[in-house]
Amino acid sequence: MLGIQFPDANSDLGQVFYNNIFMRIEDEKNIVKVGRTLTQTILNEFPTLRDDDAIRFVYALNPFSDGVNTERDQYANVLEYARIFNQRFFVSLHGENFYDSLSPDNFKLNSMGISLMYRVPFVQKWDRNILQEIGVSYNNYFTDRPGYSNDFKSSVKNLIFSTTLNLKPDPINFIDFKFQAIQNFGWDEITALTDYFDYTRTQSTSVFGTFRYMKRKQKRPNYQFTLGGGYKSLSNLNTDSDQFIMIANSFYRLGENFDIGFQYRFTSNNGYTKTLFGKNEHRVQFALVYSFNKIFNKQFGDRNQLLNLEHNYIR
Repeated sequence: MLGIQFPDANSDLGQVFYNNIFMRIEDEKNIVKVGRTLTQTILNEFPTLRDDDAIRFVYALNPFSDGVNTERDQYANVLEYARIFNQRFFVSLHGENFYDSLSPDNFKLNSMGISLMYRVPFVQKWDRNILQEIGVSYNNYFTDRPGYSNDFKSSVKNLIFSTTLNLKPDPINFIDFKFQAIQNFGWDEITALTDYFDYTRTQSTSVFGTFRYMKRKQKRPNYQFTLGGGYKSLSNLNTDSDQFIMIANSFYRLGENFDIGFQYRFTSNNGYTKTLFGKNEHRVQFALVYSFNKIFNKQFGDRNQLLNLEHNYIR
């Protein structure tokens, strides 16, 4: 797997950022992944224009990063093993090397975790199941906590819960609800925010959810509308501090993998978060989106195709 993106200006990521360079080996019930890819600090995919539009609410943030680049929260060097039960239950053990702004040349594992996930394959999504997916993930970051020598007690710990519900799993008029909550069991001694490191290492609770309506014609998306919002509370600080976000967007498919879109985002920060991120922000975006993927020399089917799910076509 190879994936690249062209970073924003002045991001200090260079002209090209490699977000996916990894090797994955699969058989019927096992998956082994080694390389650089998206981490399990998020369990859901939300229908926003960019995957980092609500990053402070939907990702367990990297406590080693200075916060300059959102990619440091999303991608890492990953070692992962997953076991699949009954084609829908995934148990994953994972270790990561997250980018450390203070020690950028350090490539040791600085995070480990476990994820449990139930997910209905996409090709069976229209089988009128209300529960599309549900899962939990635990992430343990091996941070250096002053006054603590025990690796577990000095760590920043995050617990993630996520679910997707098909409110109207109709093949033409489709409505779904996506939700995710993150509990950051941070350090008790951080009661004020002086920098981004304090923000990621103090205790916090965040929730985010979206309602989406999608119109499908001839087995492909025609247009969709989404309304979502989130809230984050940093309860351990000595000054009331919280964050709020609201996102509304719409996308219309022009042709094969071409979409035009509109998105409005409002964010509000209070207390210490206002000092770090500013008080309020309104953002309006218009987009022309082209999506594609290419597989060379494909000889085998996908594990989630109907032939395999219903008849064990791949072994």
